Amino acid sequence: MSSNRVLIFCFSLAFVYFFAGCKNSSEPPPHKLFDNPQLVLKTAKDLIGENISFTSAGHFESDSIKSIVAGVEINDENNWGIKFHLISWVDGEFKLRYTTTLLEGSFIQCLVDKIKFSDIETELIYYNSKTYFLGNAGGEIFSHIIDLKKLKTYSAHLSVISSGRVSLDLSENIDNAMIKNFFVSYFRKDYPNLRLIERAL
Repeated sequence: MSSNRVLIFCFSLAFVYFFAGCKNSSEPPPHKLFDNPQLVLKTAKDLIGENISFTSAGHFESDSIKSIVAGVEINDENNWGIKFHLISWVDGEFKLRYTTTLLEGSFIQCLVDKIKFSDIETELIYYNSKTYFLGNAGGEIFSHIIDLKKLKTYSAHLSVISSGRVSLDLSENIDNAMIKNFFVSYFRKDYPNLRLIERAL
């Protein structure tokens, strides 16, 4: 009899752990957290570290579930630029799901925010270095649009030469006409005679 009781106890314990695990996996993310910028920042710092220059919560992966994006600036002897991290709600907790490659740019005096296109289901991240890289004789501006559902980064690089020549390099992977038109129309407002180039960035 005692061995049967031990067996029943073990099955009961396994049953409880199984359903506790299922409950944890299907637990919805804390929606109130996404509405509090300080909690969003704290969540990002807990996973990535203190060196965070930008955070935003939004529908980056799905139009029904929110996640967090954090931007970090890297400036050491061998690497210089910015990265964006995607933090998703997985199995009842926040986890780092994706990190972009090192991108050209800086978070100093830049423009960075969520952006939405009518033919794309999710929100995207838009980055523009603005005038930080421009000098008196010329300069350059770096711009990126990050699709965190496709895990793709689309880039544009404006080069202003001292002689007055202006070129806009677009990354070859731009597969959406609205994104391409957005880059071109944004820069063409200030530089109507810019020369358009498409290449690997």
